[in-house]
Amino acid sequence: MTDAATGSARKVVRIAPTERVSEQLSVARLSAALGIEHLRANVYSLAEGAMSQHLHRTQEELYIVLDGTAIIDVDGTKHRVGSREALAVPARAWRKLSNAGLGPLTFLCVAAPPADDAAEISPDEDPDDVRRLWGLSP
Repeated sequence: MTDAATGSARKVVRIAPTERVSEQLSVARLSAALGIEHLRANVYSLAEGAMSQHLHRTQEELYIVLDGTAIIDVDGTKHRVGSREALAVPARAWRKLSNAGLGPLTFLCVAAPPADDAAEISPDEDPDDVRRLWGLSP
């Protein structure tokens, strides 16, 4: 399909998380696949446990739970977010997402601006656990 206004081709991509980051976490990176330039979009599947507590200095993030139940802690306030529910997290806020249900948690995370600013990991997190979750362990 071609967008009449810009002449550019639009494509549909599968959003099932197939890139295995670790035993707990898989991702489908949508921005590059769709040619998105002004935001970052990924679909994650978290088998169990929690993502690391972190903050982004410049990025706002929108979490949309597609399947499962999440607990999203934003600056110490816990939010229960179920299927087809969403929560926005402002830049410079500490956030930690946990899988609170049975089975995998699948969610869309959209961030703007798209810059991959290095997330600042909480000093309360175990560095080995963070490296393992994000597939950074040898």
